[in-house]
Amino acid sequence: MIMLAVFLTAYASAKTDKPDSQDKPQQIVSFVKTEHDAAWYARQAELWKAQVTLTPDNDDAWINWFHATRYKLMFESEDGDYDDTPLIEIAEKARKERPESYARYCLDYYSTMWFNGYDDLEDNMEKAIKMRPDNAYMYKDYVVYLLNKGNTELMTDILKKWYETGEFSYTLLSYAYNQLAGMEHDGILFVNGDVPTFSSLMIQYGKGLNTDKTVICISLLYSPEYLKNICNQLGIAQVSGPTDWSEEGMQKWEEEFLLNVANKTGRPIYFSTLLSNLPFKDKLYSEGLVYKYSPKRYDNLSVKRRNFEDIYLTDYLYETFTPETYEASAYRLNLNYIPCFKSLLDFYKENGDRRQMRKLYSMMKRIVARTENISDEERKRYNDEIDR
Repeated sequence: MIMLAVFLTAYASAKTDKPDSQDKPQQIVSFVKTEHDAAWYARQAELWKAQVTLTPDNDDAWINWFHATRYKLMFESEDGDYDDTPLIEIAEKARKERPESYARYCLDYYSTMWFNGYDDLEDNMEKAIKMRPDNAYMYKDYVVYLLNKGNTELMTDILKKWYETGEFSYTLLSYAYNQLAGMEHDGILFVNGDVPTFSSLMIQYGKGLNTDKTVICISLLYSPEYLKNICNQLGIAQVSGPTDWSEEGMQKWEEEFLLNVANKTGRPIYFSTLLSNLPFKDKLYSEGLVYKYSPKRYDNLSVKRRNFEDIYLTDYLYETFTPETYEASAYRLNLNYIPCFKSLLDFYKENGDRRQMRKLYSMMKRIVARTENISDEERKRYNDEIDR
């Protein structure tokens, strides 16, 4: 039986709003980096709209207006379902008033990705990249587009530039490195969401480490183009996407695809412990920050022990000298070490390995102490789990 690790949601339990001028528009970054409430995003949408009116040729103002409006709608919605009409209107306005602009091409891309607003305009992102290949603010969107297209050459170039900015979280990179480093050679890792996908790709393409592994983003598999590229990359026959788009139908399709990959490639298959919906849990074995798929039982605790003692880089969990750039998610991510390694802590206790027990115990306690954006109740719950 496996113990499910804590799932990192994009919505941190505590806000990380910082004081700023009410009259000056602020650059809108992903809420995975820094999260604000709906009122803050609403005010920023007003300010960026005014900036667009004042300087209509300011491409960055258009893009920030769009993102501020989107996050406002998202955070106002209780169930994540909102009317995207205001966003479509911004994109249409850009198409009409700035038809050959960088902003228009980026907003066209967002429209095809999120709203199915226009047909056959997704490739406008390629025009945007050619116009401003060094726009670090857009690197995340460039990477998603290039990953979907299977353009690994240009994606590598973008990820190297992104890494060299020093802007990406050292915590997220360290966590991603540990996930990949603990896997067998030629392993395949299934992840989901911005944080695990970007950080894993940056380790591989931006830093040039663990390049023998393959990282697959599950949510992107619903893009026919990405699915085709992945099948080609893995050397397996092309498969079709789901026909039943209900939650149950999609889950069934995912499991069939994952089993197909395991059976056809013969490569080690792993899943990030951050996944909210894990398939065939009775065949998953924790090796630390990943689960390995195996139809047969094996001594996974020895692998977990090896990863902790010899493979994983953990100094960053104790102390660092680099400012954290993803405050809304990075520290909470480290809490995942506690459920992932609790069984190993118990093993050390039962077998009298006091040195390793103290090392792991100290690491877990340090993680809880350093995590700022959690409630006192949640902090107590983690500490109780460690001491149990």
